[in-house]
Amino acid sequence: METNKIYCIDCIEGMKQLADNSVDLIITSPPYEDVNGAGYKANSKDILFLKIYSEFMNNVFKEMYRILKPNGQLFFNIKHKTHNKKLSSVHWLEFLEGFKQFDLKSYIIWKYAGSFDSSKSRFHLDYEIIYHLSKGDDININLDCDIHDFLTSIWYLPHNIKHRLHPTQMPENVVERILKSVGKKEDIVLDIFTGSGTTAKVTKDYGYNYIGFEINPFNYEIAIKRLKESTQKKLSETD
Repeated sequence: METNKIYCIDCIEGMKQLADNSVDLIITSPPYEDVNGAGYKANSKDILFLKIYSEFMNNVFKEMYRILKPNGQLFFNIKHKTHNKKLSSVHWLEFLEGFKQFDLKSYIIWKYAGSFDSSKSRFHLDYEIIYHLSKGDDININLDCDIHDFLTSIWYLPHNIKHRLHPTQMPENVVERILKSVGKKEDIVLDIFTGSGTTAKVTKDYGYNYIGFEINPFNYEIAIKRLKESTQKKLSETD
């Protein structure tokens, strides 16, 4: 499988084509259990759906662990769900066997600059979790990066996206911060849920090698277009 390319393929099928211990860094954000096309909505997900989804995510973690190099790192962004004024936590992921293969390094709290939550019956869900996982303890940390208090686990990053191309599109500044904090120029960076291509675009912008998987042909075409329009930038601390 070639680097610096996005593939229109299911993520597990794509990872099966990668060799053991072949990827340095994974930056990804999974589907937030939004499968309305299959007839499921927040108030109608049954036990069978939850079983299928958890089995899928378990296999995803197992494959990610297999393809990560020793001491490779995974940044896995996911958000709690809300429905009928109640919170549904994502921490069930931590009980999956695939998840437990990793070393859990940190819970990073990505705090928005503002809140999208309109409820007045509870405190607002105005953040997302980024699981920082690794395959071993000797991980790379760029101690000379130019981020103030960069080892804090609370990241105050705006969620402003001028031209939104995907419902759960990740802002580029999230990927930029990860690359500044832990990236090395020789790294291969993988996003198994490419969506509109944010991870691939930012890694290309800064001269890293990337691979992306996206099963939806519409999203795939958006990601390809963004890559064609990307411009070269520089991360001074990784030159």
